[in-house]
Amino acid sequence: MVQQTYLKVPFVWEEPKPLIEVPRRLTFEPVKAIRDNPLIRIVARVMASSMDESHQRKISESSPDKAAEKFLKGASDGFDYQDDWWQFGINENGDIVGFVLPVIFAGCTKEGKEEGTIYDIGVVPEYRGFGFANDLLSQGTRTLQEVGIWQVFCDTSVNNLRMISAFKRVGYRQYSEPWERPI
Repeated sequence: MVQQTYLKVPFVWEEPKPLIEVPRRLTFEPVKAIRDNPLIRIVARVMASSMDESHQRKISESSPDKAAEKFLKGASDGFDYQDDWWQFGINENGDIVGFVLPVIFAGCTKEGKEEGTIYDIGVVPEYRGFGFANDLLSQGTRTLQEVGIWQVFCDTSVNNLRMISAFKRVGYRQYSEPWERPI
């Protein structure tokens, strides 16, 4: 069987840099602090409408909620994070507009600093197109800066033009041509 692949655009945030300024349009609350923790439901909604082929594949193999639950449990494989790092972005009406899930790579410490990534980030479909991905990415990046990172490595599908733009606007650098990843 031939393994399917898709193209990802790699980005890096390199330290040292001043702490990133996070726009104040949203407030950020740890996922675990929200009553009835809706993370699985919200991640499932984002994955079901995602431009990322790996999200689409996961959704096609089971229900959106089961795919999201399995995906989130995978964060413990090779990554470390504190519960309060995973946050919802909440607008002035109290609506959750998205989430950001920063993590550090286990075993990638360099000179006492960690290497991080954004395990996932997503804007709820009805709030897309308002620049909230910038706010969420800035918050996730700041969280990792406060942890003490030497770099943040991220990627996104070549089809996800909004996320590519968000990485660039926030200050990430595309460091190579797109490369193939297994779906």
